Amino acid sequence: MFELTIRDKVYQFRFGMGFVREIEKTRQQKADNGIMQNVGLQYAIAALIDEDPVEVVNILEIANKTEKDRVSKAYLDEYIEDENTDFEAMCKEILDFFERGNCTKKKTAAVMALVEAERAKANQTE
Repeated sequence: MFELTIRDKVYQFRFGMGFVREIEKTRQQKADNGIMQNVGLQYAIAALIDEDPVEVVNILEIANKTEKDRVSKAYLDEYIEDENTDFEAMCKEILDFFERGNCTKKKTAAVMALVEAERAKANQTE
């Protein structure tokens, strides 16, 4: 379970099946066969790699939806804006949860492999 302390209160975030179902609905793209596919998890992983604050707030909001104590988007924004928050470390920690979680590890590994391949390709052209 991922936890953040915001305004002296501990909030929990779950990256399980409920999270995957909800995050997948956030983005769609057309597959080669013309069928629309939900691809929100892949975008969420990319957002964590890119440390996109808007998307990270969305990820956290979805991960907190099923928990007893709900954190508001305004509190999440405030937390991320706080100069004492190590946003980079938080993104890495969430990615670590994705890499280890049964529901997220396969897609995380696939996206990470694509990112590494693109980085290697970019380094070769420089």
